[in-house]
Amino acid sequence: MYHEELIRKPELQILLNVLDEVEVSFPLYELPLIRARRWENGYIVDALAGYHDFSKAMHGIEHLSHELPTYSDFYETFMASGIILYDNVDEFKRSLELYDYLKKGVAFAPDTNVLYHRFISNFRQLDGYQIVIAEGVKKEVENAMNYKYRRNQLDEMKRAVKNSWLLKELSNRRVKKSRKAAYIALKEFERLKDRVVIAENVNEIAHNNDEIIVKSLKRYDDISPVLVVFLTADVAVTDVAEMEGLEYFLFQYPSASIGRHSVSAYQLRTLLFNLAAVFGVIEVNGTLIFGEFGGKRGLNELKLVFGKEDRIYNEFGFHLRLSRKLMGIMRGWNS
Repeated sequence: MYHEELIRKPELQILLNVLDEVEVSFPLYELPLIRARRWENGYIVDALAGYHDFSKAMHGIEHLSHELPTYSDFYETFMASGIILYDNVDEFKRSLELYDYLKKGVAFAPDTNVLYHRFISNFRQLDGYQIVIAEGVKKEVENAMNYKYRRNQLDEMKRAVKNSWLLKELSNRRVKKSRKAAYIALKEFERLKDRVVIAENVNEIAHNNDEIIVKSLKRYDDISPVLVVFLTADVAVTDVAEMEGLEYFLFQYPSASIGRHSVSAYQLRTLLFNLAAVFGVIEVNGTLIFGEFGGKRGLNELKLVFGKEDRIYNEFGFHLRLSRKLMGIMRGWNS
């Protein structure tokens, strides 16, 4: 029989600890994604899939790219895990040094795309700075969170992919853009909330949400004792920022292929979580990891499905139960 376990993101480390080498694939394409092996205090991660591999896997079903994962989705999971940074991050570091000389101080305001890339929480040099989030950015994330699959959507996807039986877990669950909003962008907001200030929407005529966001941040900048710096990776919105006189920094999307990276254990389990969340399901050394599934409640929750008479499950299950028992004892001591 198959074995299932509901775990939280940190407990992925228990799974990693029982594996000598980590092989991750996407079962709906039967496409290898990454390989990871232990190295010093972390892991060496190699990307096995490139742009052309995703294009080949999606040949003839490109019209489903709004739901089925693309190379862009794959790439951005590395960004949201802090493994890949923007191309001009060194330029931003130099700007940060200049901002620090300002007597009035500085606060940073992420655009929606920067929030989805989780740049602020992953870029430790920004620790301690106040974060200003425009109400329009917050609403963009909230409005994207609750779209769910309709039956005809899943039926169409089932006809297009391999191992289509796995899609039953997505019945009446969040679609891809909603998973990104809930499990990546909202998690970033939750991570930063202790130092977040919300800039309320202005009550002015605006042509689009970008204009509302910039105007709201400019008004907050005018009444705040600190300089507000708008962080964005969208060149189009910088024209609005220029017109409104809002200080901004434009990030450049990474241009290199993913390749090989040396990562920490935290970054690897974050990458696995992000892949499961965005792709819906991944396979790790024969174990299925669902980022979206029936009955899911917590943002950090995952479902693991192990094969019959699985050695990995026996080792993982033993260490999982031991870890939870120890955590329970420690909570008892601290209560």
